Amino acid sequence: MKFKIYNNGKLLINQISSFNDRKIHFIFHGLFGRAKNWHSIALKLSSIVEGLFIVFDLRNHGENEPSTEISYSIMAKDVYEFIQSKNISKISIIGHSMGGKLGMLFSLLYPTFVKQLFVVDIAPVDYPREEIEIVDYLLKIDVKNCKSRNEVDSKLSNYINDKELRSFLLQNLNFNNGIYSWSLDLNAIKMGMKDLRGFPFDIISNTSQIDTLCIFGGDSPYINEKYKDKFKTLFRNLKFFKIEDAGHWLHVEKPEEFIKIISKNLI
Repeated sequence: MKFKIYNNGKLLINQISSFNDRKIHFIFHGLFGRAKNWHSIALKLSSIVEGLFIVFDLRNHGENEPSTEISYSIMAKDVYEFIQSKNISKISIIGHSMGGKLGMLFSLLYPTFVKQLFVVDIAPVDYPREEIEIVDYLLKIDVKNCKSRNEVDSKLSNYINDKELRSFLLQNLNFNNGIYSWSLDLNAIKMGMKDLRGFPFDIISNTSQIDTLCIFGGDSPYINEKYKDKFKTLFRNLKFFKIEDAGHWLHVEKPEEFIKIISKNLI
């Protein structure tokens, strides 16, 4: 997995030779996201909280090479292999949306590695399928024949009215040798959407006692009382923090409030 490391309010250009005796915090982005989306948050958090913040490009996202498969169990194994390769003993996890579900699953499968878990605006539930999903819209656009970013945006606007959502998705556009392409492996994501909407209860055999905090937007549909109850069945040491007047991308809409909650509670 590709990743970026932040420390003392700086993006580290050179690789870290040793992760021993350091506090390590992982950040996992959501579906269609990438490490770069978390740049400003990671800069700020690393300036006020001790330790290294490692922000990942998850499988089939960002700067990673494409893979034919994507699922929470496969991504959890990716994280485990990274930890093993770096001889890391303990981590804290901050995960948004898809990244939050990954953080939850990893904490349940590999609890000895996790000191603390922050889940951002998602619950361990099976969310309903949309009739047409975002990945379907992205697949409809022949970006390689588009002449500009604005042309891609114009075509995408035929399917998605939300300008901010389009801007977020367009961050995944690459431009090489005069040709546009997606940094996302859309076909693999399309094939994996059933898994990504859901949660792999079938491979979980225990509950978690890990210190877990769920931060959610007051206007978001991703957390409700029913979903909270489901959350509590898996995570016994759980607290909820609501950010008022914020939706699913609460860390973008209310970054100062989000950072304050993280920095005050991160062990």
